[in-house]
Amino acid sequence: MSEVLLSVIVPVYNAAATLEKCAASVLGQAPETAELILVDDGSADASPALCDRLAERDGRVRVLHQKNGGASAARNAGLAAARGRYLQFVDADDWVNPGLYAAALPALEAGADVCFFGVDTLLGDVKETLPAGRMESLSGLAGNFAYYLVDTGLFAALYNKIFRRSALRGVRFDEALKVNEDLLFCLAALKNCGPAYFIPAAYYVCDNRAEGSLSRRLRTDLLDAEEYTRPAVADFLAHYGASEAEQRQVLLARQGGVAAAQCAMLLGRRGALPFGACRRLFARLLAPAHCRAAVGSWVQRCYTGPARLVYGACVRFRLAGALALLRSLRAGR
Repeated sequence: MSEVLLSVIVPVYNAAATLEKCAASVLGQAPETAELILVDDGSADASPALCDRLAERDGRVRVLHQKNGGASAARNAGLAAARGRYLQFVDADDWVNPGLYAAALPALEAGADVCFFGVDTLLGDVKETLPAGRMESLSGLAGNFAYYLVDTGLFAALYNKIFRRSALRGVRFDEALKVNEDLLFCLAALKNCGPAYFIPAAYYVCDNRAEGSLSRRLRTDLLDAEEYTRPAVADFLAHYGASEAEQRQVLLARQGGVAAAQCAMLLGRRGALPFGACRRLFARLLAPAHCRAAVGSWVQRCYTGPARLVYGACVRFRLAGALALLRSLRAGR
């Protein structure tokens, strides 16, 4: 049996409407020595049967069926089964554009441990600029880590990279986490990488329109997730030679960005949340001065007229109860 060059791992959960397009986007350009691993994570729709049909049609498709354990458990199962020299993760409701493997695999074969490429989203909210070509170490980006970790999340995202499998040795997803598990995985993997290759073209398309996606549903655990993952971010920065000043800058910027994201979710997403819990969450995210500044900047960008004045004053004077009341009134509760 010939060596498997590339393993593409797709966690599948109730994805019957999108899986065939996703699989076709991979199989239509992947080499014959590739494998597409579909991990059916206890789907309740037609996904299990569709996975099996795809495997019958194309010998490169392997299917794993398991009880529902979440995306991290599915990805870990795929990792354990993967045989490829290189590994990629693709979500079942996304797809890859033609030309990705023709561009990325030669760079990896030439010695890169990880290949980065650009991403498009259907909501058009990703604005990123990647360097082009080979970099012997990510330490070459020291001084600009805030852009890659905070402004764009290029280092944190799972779907914009293909890894050499040896870089993933001992690295697995934390199945207890529901948010930022991809960040922890990527930071651990990138610490194992030497040379990196960057392709500016957008070869991955992320469908983030669904109400169930992280950007579209209410979450109240973003501050906890930031606090939990902060040591890993600090360790990554130190590993790649960021100065103490840059480490502090990145950590404070990330905290502020997460506070603004949590505020945006509270004010802009539907979902039941008791008034007291909402007030406490607003109070927590507004407590640090740098977080208030970040949330205040977000208000200035996103609101106009009276809403900007009212929300801006609530943020500036830390009026957590007023913000919780405004959220309740907007939600009709």
